[in-house]
Amino acid sequence: MLKRILPSLIPGTFLLLILSCASPAGAEKTENLPDNVVTAMGEAPIYQGDLALARNKALKDAKLNAIRKLVGEQITEKSGVSDGQSLGSKLYGKTDSFVKKYEIISESTWKLDTQDMIRLNVRCEVEATKLSTAVDALLDDVGNPRIAVLVQSTIQGRSYPIGSATNIAEAELIEKLRNKGNKVVDSSQLTALLKKNPALAKLDLNSVEEGSPLLSLAQESGAEVLIIGRVETVDQKPIVLPGGKKTDFLSAAATGPYRIIQLWGDGKIFGSGSHEGRGADITQEVSREQATKDWAKLVSEKVAKQIKDEWFKLTEQNTVILKFKGLELEDAINFKNDLSEYTSVKQINDRKTDVNNSEWELTYPGKETMFAEELMYKKDSSFRFLSKKVLNMKSSKRGVVEIEFKNK
Repeated sequence: MLKRILPSLIPGTFLLLILSCASPAGAEKTENLPDNVVTAMGEAPIYQGDLALARNKALKDAKLNAIRKLVGEQITEKSGVSDGQSLGSKLYGKTDSFVKKYEIISESTWKLDTQDMIRLNVRCEVEATKLSTAVDALLDDVGNPRIAVLVQSTIQGRSYPIGSATNIAEAELIEKLRNKGNKVVDSSQLTALLKKNPALAKLDLNSVEEGSPLLSLAQESGAEVLIIGRVETVDQKPIVLPGGKKTDFLSAAATGPYRIIQLWGDGKIFGSGSHEGRGADITQEVSREQATKDWAKLVSEKVAKQIKDEWFKLTEQNTVILKFKGLELEDAINFKNDLSEYTSVKQINDRKTDVNNSEWELTYPGKETMFAEELMYKKDSSFRFLSKKVLNMKSSKRGVVEIEFKNK
């Protein structure tokens, strides 16, 4: 909080010391304490002289800051992401279950402008095993997105549309991805949705862009990533052995491109490629099937690697659209500052700010559901509109969070 009002002439060392105490993420370990013990600062406004309520909120803030530090360290260590604290925001609503014991070391009151404030210095002992298990589960959830698979295939001139029960390429790719540990949406969900609009199965996957009904279809199934592909088989010439003797084996090639599309945030294409599968058998029909399966195997290997390599990077820089109403300009400016200071929001692009209809574009390390959870958790302890406004969550879906502010 103090960083908004400190004069620029404060000497660097003293400024650094104050900011380490005042920062909402201010938490530190000391060499004499175990790794699961953290000393953290917590702050809260004192409204209408209710010191007990403010103390509870400051204690909650201190526990949060302790968990943020430990969660951030574990996520960075286990996943390699640069901003583990932000990525762990989904766990911040569970601080009480992680903090085993705590001790209030010091307490002080002060003023921010005309607002009375309380600050606690708290030593927190955290359930290390429980927290580590929760971080592992979070990384599995965040780092292993739910995938929808749509593949158009043409085998010996016969077309098999997406969602078709006889589409070998699509079924094989789904199976291969699942065998690699990926979470794939059940094909029956997509088939049921396709039955409502059969024309979608004939859409050209090469022209899938933002706003395509196929993207909405995949989103409706609960997927976070859409893999689209197109494959076609071509019969090959008979296999000839050295010496010119022809074998009884017939062969085929299955060739086609694929794309990997992020279904939340800005919906970017973050992976693509093309592969050729090969198959041989004494019958041409089976050789085509084997070639199609080989194509699916090659694509699954490449897709799994591209998702693993890129997904954490995407979650660190996701785009969330925040729509809200009910704040005058001055309050909206304060709200923007509070989002930057008290939440994991990294950047705010103001598209429109109006008391009846505001829209901001946020850069956030996670899905809109994670931002909504963090917003609801923080709203009762940190934001300056609390004395006169109530924040209500209206909706959170498909990269958009809608909230409304009402007078108390």
